[in-house]
Amino acid sequence: MSTKIAVICSKAFMKRINSIAQNIENIQIDFYLYKQPTEAPVLLKEMKPCDALLFGGTLPYLHAQSALSELPIPWNYIKQDETAISTTLLSLIANHAVPLNRISIDVMNPAIVENVLTEIEYYGSKPYIQPISITKPTHSILQHHIALWEANSIDFVITSIHSVFDELQALQIPAMRMLDATNSIVQCLEETKSQSLLIKSESVKAVVGLLEALENKPIEHDMLTHIAATTHATYKEISPYSFELYTTAGHLQKALEKETLQNLLHQTEPFKLAFGYGHSIFEANQNAKNALTFAKPCEIYILDEHKNLLGPFPKSEVKLSLKTDDPYVLQMAKQTSLSPLNISKIIHFSRERQSAQFTSHNLSEYLQVTRRTTERIIKKLVDNGYAKVVGEEMTHQQGRPRTIYELNFATY
Repeated sequence: MSTKIAVICSKAFMKRINSIAQNIENIQIDFYLYKQPTEAPVLLKEMKPCDALLFGGTLPYLHAQSALSELPIPWNYIKQDETAISTTLLSLIANHAVPLNRISIDVMNPAIVENVLTEIEYYGSKPYIQPISITKPTHSILQHHIALWEANSIDFVITSIHSVFDELQALQIPAMRMLDATNSIVQCLEETKSQSLLIKSESVKAVVGLLEALENKPIEHDMLTHIAATTHATYKEISPYSFELYTTAGHLQKALEKETLQNLLHQTEPFKLAFGYGHSIFEANQNAKNALTFAKPCEIYILDEHKNLLGPFPKSEVKLSLKTDDPYVLQMAKQTSLSPLNISKIIHFSRERQSAQFTSHNLSEYLQVTRRTTERIIKKLVDNGYAKVVGEEMTHQQGRPRTIYELNFATY
């Protein structure tokens, strides 16, 4: 499957990235466009399921930065560096023959311009440099450029803000956008793709859990099945007093974040529970055994593949709650005839997955309902435009291929 990257940027930058992304294998781009970088936090709420997020510059990233900790996917942004400054200044001199001391330039970090001028051994009169920050209104940057032009202090403007460029063009003031080098954009896209693939590989890492009763009391079957369901694990009986669990790092992490696993510790007879990560089941099992030696009743320890001991849990500050009073959820529930609780679960299913695409089997496992029930739910979503068919997946056994879906509404 390809990596789906959501890109928050201006319309002009969309054209630039689109032309470059076509040369990168196995990525798909979804654009969310702003007129002003201040709109980036709003666009975050409109994002449909994806594998990673990329901002088309430092300014939109800074405006959205405070909300990024809530995202379950990796994010990145195209940084303004010496290469961008050098490329832009070279283009200006080659195509417009404007002296450096006759330009006004706005940049995220004025020191970068100074570094470039030092590197090229330029010691003449310097350009007018304006720093950009989220506390400085875009309009004031525009007015500063205009004032320099009207005072006949400059012949040209270089701007990092696309809306400022459009305003200068309307006023017929010679201007150009900051040029991001193709190599820099390619590197950023490849880096964002790699971040997504790394997180996916980490989430499917083998995990073995060891569940051990205290004082030779048999482990209750209901409690065992609850733990297995919470961690999406299969289990094997070692004795009536101990069991092995088999799951993945992603499923265990989500169970710990929700605190459902920790809550089970206080609902039954005390027992010891520990997990081990590993590059193989054997290694994970050995690490689980070592972690179990630290475990106490109502606590969980994890020993990872690097022999780092994590715990005791519960100490997770991340909580996940299903909200059924959200107006957006209630509206969807009304249109699809699905319960608000099911809509909320589907939203959280999307947030927890490491891929934007899924099958009815994936959703059925998450919702803990029959395949037929899941297919009815998906049909209602598709019929109302909240999901769409994007392909088919061939199974290893004979039979019909599985349909692959994507949700078609904002889940962040």
